[in-house]
Amino acid sequence: MTIQTENAKAAAWDLIGSLFWESGRTTAKPSDEEIGLFLGGIAAGDRCTVVGASTKDLVEALLALGAEVTVVDFSERMCADLRAALPDGSCRILRHDITQRAPEELRGTEQFVLNDRLVNRFSEVEARRGLEGMLDLLADGGQVRASIKLGLYPMDERMIANGTERGTLSSFYDAGTKVIDFAAAGDVLSDSLLPHGGIDPELLLQWYQGRGREQRFDHEDIVALLTSADVDGRGLRLATATEFGQAPKTKMYTATAVRSGRDA
Repeated sequence: MTIQTENAKAAAWDLIGSLFWESGRTTAKPSDEEIGLFLGGIAAGDRCTVVGASTKDLVEALLALGAEVTVVDFSERMCADLRAALPDGSCRILRHDITQRAPEELRGTEQFVLNDRLVNRFSEVEARRGLEGMLDLLADGGQVRASIKLGLYPMDERMIANGTERGTLSSFYDAGTKVIDFAAAGDVLSDSLLPHGGIDPELLLQWYQGRGREQRFDHEDIVALLTSADVDGRGLRLATATEFGQAPKTKMYTATAVRSGRDA
Protein backbone atom coordinates (compact mmCIF):
# COMPACT_ATOMS: atom_id res chain seq x y z
CA MET A 1 0.00 0.00 0.00
CA THR A 2 1.32 3.47 -0.87
CA ILE A 3 0.37 6.57 1.09
CA GLN A 4 0.91 9.72 -0.94
CA THR A 5 2.54 12.76 0.67
CA GLU A 6 2.97 16.39 -0.32
CA ASN A 7 5.71 17.16 2.20
CA ALA A 8 8.39 19.03 0.25
CA LYS A 9 11.13 17.61 2.51
CA ALA A 10 10.62 14.15 1.06
CA ALA A 11 12.61 15.14 -2.02
CA ALA A 12 15.68 15.77 0.15
CA TRP A 13 15.54 12.26 1.58
CA ASP A 14 14.95 10.83 -1.89
CA LEU A 15 18.45 12.14 -2.67
CA ILE A 16 20.04 10.20 0.20
CA GLY A 17 18.24 6.87 0.56
CA SER A 18 20.43 3.99 1.76
CA LEU A 19 23.53 6.23 1.75
CA PHE A 20 22.38 7.31 5.20
CA TRP A 21 23.15 3.91 6.74
CA GLU A 22 25.81 2.81 4.24
CA SER A 23 27.96 5.94 4.11
CA GLY A 24 26.57 8.39 6.65
CA ARG A 25 28.04 9.52 9.95
CA THR A 26 28.03 6.72 12.54
CA THR A 27 26.97 9.10 15.31
CA ALA A 28 23.78 9.94 13.39
CA LYS A 29 22.53 6.41 14.09
CA PRO A 30 21.65 4.81 17.45
CA SER A 31 24.42 2.80 19.10
CA ASP A 32 23.84 -0.73 20.35
CA GLU A 33 23.30 0.67 23.85
CA GLU A 34 20.73 3.14 22.54
CA ILE A 35 18.91 0.46 20.55
CA GLY A 36 18.66 -1.45 23.83
CA LEU A 37 16.86 1.52 25.37
CA PHE A 38 14.35 1.50 22.53
CA LEU A 39 13.74 -2.24 22.92
CA GLY A 40 13.17 -2.34 26.69
CA GLY A 41 9.99 -4.31 27.49
CA ILE A 42 9.16 -5.12 23.87
CA ALA A 43 8.36 -8.79 23.30
CA ALA A 44 7.77 -11.11 20.36
CA GLY A 45 4.46 -10.35 18.69
CA ASP A 46 4.22 -6.75 19.93
CA ARG A 47 3.00 -4.31 17.31
CA CYS A 48 5.67 -1.69 16.68
CA THR A 49 5.92 1.14 14.18
CA VAL A 50 9.28 2.74 13.41
CA VAL A 51 8.94 6.23 11.98
CA GLY A 52 11.88 6.83 9.66
CA ALA A 53 13.21 4.20 7.27
CA SER A 54 16.74 5.49 7.84
CA THR A 55 16.80 3.77 11.26
CA LYS A 56 17.60 0.40 9.70
CA ASP A 57 19.53 -0.97 12.69
CA LEU A 58 16.55 -0.44 15.00
CA VAL A 59 14.20 -2.13 12.53
CA GLU A 60 16.50 -5.13 12.32
CA ALA A 61 16.73 -5.36 16.11
CA LEU A 62 12.93 -5.38 16.43
CA LEU A 63 12.65 -8.09 13.79
CA ALA A 64 15.21 -10.17 15.69
CA LEU A 65 12.97 -9.91 18.76
CA GLY A 66 10.04 -11.25 16.75
CA ALA A 67 8.03 -8.02 16.93
CA GLU A 68 5.39 -7.25 14.31
CA VAL A 69 7.03 -4.27 12.62
CA THR A 70 5.69 -1.51 10.41
CA VAL A 71 7.98 1.21 9.06
CA VAL A 72 6.63 4.53 7.77
CA ASP A 73 8.57 7.19 5.90
CA PHE A 74 7.54 10.03 3.60
CA SER A 75 10.36 9.35 1.11
CA GLU A 76 9.72 6.88 -1.69
CA ARG A 77 13.43 6.13 -2.05
CA MET A 78 13.95 5.58 1.68
CA CYS A 79 11.11 3.06 1.65
CA ALA A 80 12.38 1.32 -1.50
CA ASP A 81 15.98 1.11 -0.25
CA LEU A 82 14.91 -0.32 3.10
CA ARG A 83 12.75 -2.94 1.37
CA ALA A 84 15.78 -3.94 -0.71
CA ALA A 85 17.99 -4.18 2.39
CA LEU A 86 15.66 -6.40 4.44
CA PRO A 87 14.49 -9.98 3.84
CA ASP A 88 11.36 -10.15 1.68
CA GLY A 89 8.18 -9.90 3.72
CA SER A 90 9.98 -9.32 7.03
CA CYS A 91 7.96 -6.20 7.81
CA ARG A 92 5.49 -3.76 6.32
CA ILE A 93 7.01 -0.57 4.86
CA LEU A 94 4.63 2.26 3.97
CA ARG A 95 5.17 5.62 2.36
CA HIS A 96 3.42 7.94 4.80
CA ASP A 97 3.99 11.43 6.20
CA ILE A 98 3.75 11.17 10.01
CA THR A 99 2.67 14.81 10.25
CA GLN A 100 -0.68 13.76 8.79
CA ARG A 101 -3.41 11.45 10.11
CA ALA A 102 -2.37 7.82 10.31
CA PRO A 103 -3.60 5.40 7.64
CA GLU A 104 -7.09 4.42 8.77
CA GLU A 105 -6.27 0.72 9.13
CA LEU A 106 -3.39 1.54 11.52
CA ARG A 107 -5.11 4.05 13.80
CA GLY A 108 -5.12 2.94 17.41
CA THR A 109 -3.39 -0.37 16.66
CA GLU A 110 0.24 -0.01 17.74
CA GLN A 111 1.77 -0.80 21.13
CA PHE A 112 4.98 1.11 20.43
CA VAL A 113 5.90 3.93 18.04
CA LEU A 114 9.67 4.43 17.91
CA ASN A 115 11.81 7.09 16.27
CA ASP A 116 15.42 8.19 16.60
CA ARG A 117 16.03 11.95 16.46
CA LEU A 118 13.26 12.25 13.90
CA VAL A 119 11.66 15.17 15.74
CA ASN A 120 14.88 17.12 15.15
CA ARG A 121 14.07 17.08 11.43
CA PHE A 122 10.72 18.87 12.01
CA SER A 123 9.77 22.51 11.63
CA GLU A 124 7.88 24.14 14.49
CA VAL A 125 4.50 23.15 12.98
CA GLU A 126 5.65 19.66 11.94
CA ALA A 127 6.84 18.90 15.49
CA ARG A 128 3.32 19.19 16.89
CA ARG A 129 1.68 17.42 13.98
CA GLY A 130 4.32 14.67 13.97
CA LEU A 131 3.77 13.80 17.62
CA GLU A 132 0.03 13.77 17.03
CA GLY A 133 0.57 11.47 14.05
CA MET A 134 2.44 9.10 16.37
CA LEU A 135 -0.37 9.30 18.93
CA ASP A 136 -2.85 8.50 16.17
CA LEU A 137 -1.09 5.16 15.60
CA LEU A 138 -1.10 4.10 19.26
CA ALA A 139 -3.59 1.91 21.06
CA ASP A 140 -4.64 3.23 24.48
CA GLY A 141 -1.73 2.62 26.84
CA GLY A 142 0.75 2.34 23.97
CA GLN A 143 4.01 4.25 24.05
CA VAL A 144 5.84 6.74 21.91
CA ARG A 145 9.59 6.37 22.38
CA ALA A 146 11.41 9.26 20.75
CA SER A 147 15.06 10.19 21.11
CA ILE A 148 15.51 13.93 20.67
CA LYS A 149 18.68 16.01 20.64
CA LEU A 150 18.32 19.14 22.76
CA GLY A 151 19.93 22.41 21.79
CA LEU A 152 21.99 23.22 18.72
CA TYR A 153 23.97 20.86 16.52
CA PRO A 154 27.67 21.71 15.93
CA MET A 155 26.88 22.72 12.33
CA ASP A 156 24.08 24.99 13.58
CA GLU A 157 26.63 26.75 15.78
CA ARG A 158 29.00 27.21 12.84
CA MET A 159 26.19 28.64 10.71
CA ILE A 160 25.08 31.03 13.46
CA ALA A 161 28.65 32.24 13.98
CA ASN A 162 29.18 32.75 10.23
CA GLY A 163 25.79 34.41 9.80
CA THR A 164 26.49 36.77 12.69
CA GLU A 165 29.87 37.72 11.23
CA ARG A 166 28.38 38.37 7.77
CA GLY A 167 25.27 40.15 9.04
CA THR A 168 22.90 37.62 7.45
CA LEU A 169 21.84 35.64 10.53
CA SER A 170 18.25 36.87 10.58
CA SER A 171 17.71 35.58 7.04
CA PHE A 172 17.94 31.96 8.16
CA TYR A 173 17.78 31.76 11.97
CA ASP A 174 15.20 32.96 14.50
CA ALA A 175 16.65 32.87 18.00
CA GLY A 176 13.21 33.34 19.57
CA THR A 177 11.68 30.24 18.01
CA LYS A 178 15.03 28.40 17.61
CA VAL A 179 14.15 27.67 13.97
CA ILE A 180 16.92 27.33 11.40
CA ASP A 181 16.09 27.44 7.67
CA PHE A 182 18.71 25.63 5.65
CA ALA A 183 17.04 26.59 2.38
CA ALA A 184 17.50 30.29 3.13
CA ALA A 185 21.09 30.17 4.40
CA GLY A 186 22.86 30.48 1.04
CA ASP A 187 26.64 30.58 1.21
CA VAL A 188 26.58 30.34 5.00
CA LEU A 189 25.35 26.77 4.67
CA SER A 190 27.92 25.72 2.08
CA ASP A 191 30.74 27.40 4.04
CA SER A 192 29.65 25.78 7.34
CA LEU A 193 29.03 22.27 6.00
CA LEU A 194 30.45 19.46 8.11
CA PRO A 195 31.18 15.97 6.74
CA HIS A 196 28.49 13.30 7.09
CA GLY A 197 30.54 10.14 6.83
CA GLY A 198 31.43 9.44 3.21
CA ILE A 199 28.46 11.22 1.59
CA ASP A 200 29.56 13.45 -1.29
CA PRO A 201 29.69 17.12 -0.14
CA GLU A 202 27.64 18.41 -3.09
CA LEU A 203 24.92 15.84 -2.45
CA LEU A 204 25.10 16.65 1.25
CA LEU A 205 24.59 20.34 0.49
CA GLN A 206 21.50 19.58 -1.61
CA TRP A 207 20.17 17.36 1.19
CA TYR A 208 20.43 20.13 3.77
CA GLN A 209 18.93 22.71 1.44
CA GLY A 210 15.97 20.41 0.81
CA ARG A 211 15.38 19.87 4.51
CA GLY A 212 14.30 23.50 4.86
CA ARG A 213 13.07 24.63 8.29
CA GLU A 214 13.97 22.69 11.43
CA GLN A 215 13.34 23.64 15.03
CA ARG A 216 15.85 23.14 17.83
CA PHE A 217 14.42 22.14 21.19
CA ASP A 218 14.87 22.54 24.92
CA HIS A 219 13.44 20.01 27.35
CA GLU A 220 10.57 22.37 28.14
CA ASP A 221 9.64 22.57 24.46
CA ILE A 222 9.28 18.80 24.23
CA VAL A 223 7.23 18.57 27.42
CA ALA A 224 4.88 21.25 26.08
CA LEU A 225 4.52 19.49 22.72
CA LEU A 226 3.79 16.14 24.35
CA THR A 227 1.27 17.46 26.85
CA SER A 228 -0.59 19.50 24.23
CA ALA A 229 -1.00 16.62 21.75
CA ASP A 230 -4.65 15.75 21.08
CA VAL A 231 -6.22 13.44 18.54
CA ASP A 232 -9.93 12.63 18.83
CA GLY A 233 -9.97 13.14 22.59
CA ARG A 234 -6.76 11.22 23.22
CA GLY A 235 -3.49 12.64 24.47
CA LEU A 236 0.06 11.80 25.49
CA ARG A 237 1.23 11.57 29.11
CA LEU A 238 4.98 11.94 29.62
CA ALA A 239 6.33 8.89 31.46
CA THR A 240 10.11 9.31 31.40
CA ALA A 241 12.83 11.54 29.95
CA THR A 242 16.21 9.88 30.34
CA GLU A 243 19.69 10.46 28.96
CA PHE A 244 20.02 8.63 25.66
CA GLY A 245 23.03 6.40 25.85
CA GLN A 246 26.17 7.82 24.27
CA ALA A 247 24.58 10.74 22.38
CA PRO A 248 25.47 14.14 23.93
CA LYS A 249 22.56 16.36 25.02
CA THR A 250 20.04 13.80 23.79
CA LYS A 251 17.14 12.33 25.76
CA MET A 252 14.79 9.42 25.26
CA TYR A 253 11.22 10.63 25.79
CA THR A 254 8.62 7.99 26.58
CA ALA A 255 4.98 9.06 26.53
CA THR A 256 1.83 7.00 26.96
CA ALA A 257 -1.38 7.32 24.94
CA VAL A 258 -4.29 8.13 27.27
CA ARG A 259 -7.91 9.13 26.97
CA SER A 260 -8.52 12.77 27.88
CA GLY A 261 -9.61 13.07 31.48
CA ARG A 262 -7.90 9.85 32.55
CA ASP A 263 -6.06 10.20 35.85
CA ALA A 264 -2.37 10.88 35.42
